[in-house]
Amino acid sequence: MKPTDRWKQLLDERLQEAITVLGQTPGVHGLIVGGSVGRGEPWPMSDIDLLPIYDDSTDPEESAVQLDQRRAALVDWWTGSGRAQALDVGWLAFTTTEIRDAVAAGPDYAVARITEPRWFHGIDKAYAGHAADPEDELGNAFATWIRTVRFHPTVVAARINIWRQQATDALAEATQAQTEEAAKATHLLSVSARALRLVLIERWGERLGSLGREWTRFERMAERHGQRELTAQIARLGGADPATAQQRATLAPAWLQERIDLSYAARIAIGEDVSWAENARDQITAFTDLVSRRPHFQGPWIGPPDPALDAHLAELRELITQHG
Repeated sequence: MKPTDRWKQLLDERLQEAITVLGQTPGVHGLIVGGSVGRGEPWPMSDIDLLPIYDDSTDPEESAVQLDQRRAALVDWWTGSGRAQALDVGWLAFTTTEIRDAVAAGPDYAVARITEPRWFHGIDKAYAGHAADPEDELGNAFATWIRTVRFHPTVVAARINIWRQQATDALAEATQAQTEEAAKATHLLSVSARALRLVLIERWGERLGSLGREWTRFERMAERHGQRELTAQIARLGGADPATAQQRATLAPAWLQERIDLSYAARIAIGEDVSWAENARDQITAFTDLVSRRPHFQGPWIGPPDPALDAHLAELRELITQHG
């Protein structure tokens, strides 16, 4: 199973459908096209990521309700047409007043708001994106501001502090849980390792993106920065060793095995340097994290509790001390 040659045409057409339908929602000033599509780096399994700009002279909450109804109707239509498409639009949203304040203040505004998840993730999601309407002056100004501040030294430093704190907090929680709740502690060990990974990525002046391709991208970045051995160590502690994940893939439910096959074909179709095992690892680890919040989807494929949990917690603690 592989994507057809029409995947890019279909993605472009659906982006325009989403912009047209959602952009007509009362109270929506405009939309920012973010994610891989906004950056001009789509692949056959790209989501369509749109960040709404609400006119706060109206009622943004009411506009958000109407926007989500239109989003759901679009997704239903696309699914019923025989080719489903994810449309991510919702909580990463901003108001016209916030944007004017941000553009006027420069990077200081980003630093002041960066501890708020909406701004922390929104700035990253919209980086290198663009206004859906080329004539939207405020949207264009916001996209330019994001491109300017995302890698400003003060913003990067603030983001590193957040990722470092997440790594430290998850490790501390894992240490507390390891005796009574080994499975929970194993999950938190991987959460901490992933956060440390993002400390390094920020420090390298890079960004990750694309949930289903994260670990392989991290490894390729590390090779460019001369950190291959460190990357392998973090991947092992984070449950992202390709060989181990490949074994877990054999236990995956049918929907996840389909995802593994589809994503591998899609990555090969765009010329990505990735092996089947690396791709399987990327999907297994991504969805292991996602199902941690959806217990009814869990199964043996998420892996058993780490048998060397105590040693691995100590190892990661040392890495955070050295590299965090």
